[in-house]
Amino acid sequence: MEYVACNLCGSADASPYCRVGEFQIVRCNACGLLYTNPRRPASETAGIYSESYFVSKKPSELGYDDYRSHAKGLKEVFSEHLSTIEQFVRPPASIVEVGCAYGYFLQVAASRGWTVEGVEISPFASQIARENANARVHTGTLSSVRLVPLKFDSAAIWDMLEHSFDPAEDLTETNRILKPGGYLFMTIPDAGSFSSRVMGKHWYGFKKVAEHNYFFSKRTLGQLLSKTGFRLLKTRGGVWPCSMRFLATKLAPYSPAASHAAEGIVRALRIEDAVVKFRFIDMFVIARKEATR
Repeated sequence: MEYVACNLCGSADASPYCRVGEFQIVRCNACGLLYTNPRRPASETAGIYSESYFVSKKPSELGYDDYRSHAKGLKEVFSEHLSTIEQFVRPPASIVEVGCAYGYFLQVAASRGWTVEGVEISPFASQIARENANARVHTGTLSSVRLVPLKFDSAAIWDMLEHSFDPAEDLTETNRILKPGGYLFMTIPDAGSFSSRVMGKHWYGFKKVAEHNYFFSKRTLGQLLSKTGFRLLKTRGGVWPCSMRFLATKLAPYSPAASHAAEGIVRALRIEDAVVKFRFIDMFVIARKEATR
């Protein structure tokens, strides 16, 4: 485990916020950002996002039961996202997805005429993404792959920034590869949401602390975007899809007995792959690269 300073303001002065299992979430006393501290070191990233993350034997603790089973729901949501994106940028414009996993967004975007490219830290997932999307997908972090500057009209970061070991660096790199005035579209769990305030330490976003390093509110994310050269244009409620099978497994941190019962009911009703779309966890973010960058 490693101790880190606040990624937003650099302060090392933080107070305990809540504990989830072996992990401690703290709040920065200077700016209010919530983050995991101490946390797994970045050197363990390859081990976290291996094949066993996407096909996990313990999805209640880390990763997915089978990421492929989420394809239908993800593609539906990505189509919704693109309908929003196309109000600002139109194909055949270019879009790069940071953290593209199996490439489902790239696949949907390409089918709508977009010029697509992806970045994915997992060698296992990035190879699948290349096959699914028939697109160029770089394996590594955004900083390590060093894409051409001023290349893309837009960028997408879907539920990835909370996993990042250095969100400020990732957003700075995203800014660097965007053309002047380029757009950034994101979804991210909203740590300032009504559900977070009501559920406290039991909030779903905190239950994924084994893989989530940062927990942004609209305010702290807006500050980080400004710091990294973006102007926040709009936020609204986002959509987070999951299968009934996945939902049942994710009940385990709250009640193992309820999770086990739910899994049995889902199997009996043969609705394992039915898609549920939650609209109270994520926020959808639209930002634009400042003209001076």
